[in-house]
Amino acid sequence: MVYLSGTSGWEALWKKYGSSFPLDDLCSYVSCADVKRILDSAGLKYQLHELLSHMDITSCFVEGNEDGELLLDFLTETCDFSKTAPPELKRQVMEELRKPECSEKRDGKVLFNNNLSVIVIEP
Repeated sequence: MVYLSGTSGWEALWKKYGSSFPLDDLCSYVSCADVKRILDSAGLKYQLHELLSHMDITSCFVEGNEDGELLLDFLTETCDFSKTAPPELKRQVMEELRKPECSEKRDGKVLFNNNLSVIVIEP
């Protein structure tokens, strides 16, 4: 199984602000951390492998940048997030995206932690 890593930026963003994002979509946020808890409680043995991945979200911080607006919509699963979110929520989300729990700064870019985890359940 491949899931978003429990240490990814998605985990930090969605655990903190997920309840403020739309709940009427087809997705529900589940990370490797959630799956590990289920496997552990069932007493199942498994192997865990991390796949490092980053996504350049620098354009999210450029006011009016179309690509940045679309990336922000993707990260929040909210159409026109910048235009429809309450200003305080937008400020908090933008601040969260810059934190080390979500992203790292490298070579003048903001790189979102998009790490994946592979779980191999042992027979």
